[in-house]
Amino acid sequence: MVDKIVELENDRNYVILDETLLNGKKHYFGLRLNENEEPTNNYLFFEESKEGNDTFLTPVEDDDMKGLLLTAFTVNFLDKVYDEV
Repeated sequence: MVDKIVELENDRNYVILDETLLNGKKHYFGLRLNENEEPTNNYLFFEESKEGNDTFLTPVEDDDMKGLLLTAFTVNFLDKVYDEV
């Protein structure tokens, strides 16, 4: 799902920048896009859930989980940076 644009129920669009598996669930790091599909300075963590063949992304609200995800995505980013060096 990385690099895909997803639309939330509130009609806001996010491009998925990264994904990770934490506590047996997929989580995503998204960057909000404005009306012109240009990046903003607003980011969200999402948790994936499935119902049948449908996949849903729900914004993460728990502060402890946000802290864990921030650490996980920072490590992912640093791994990518150092792989390029």
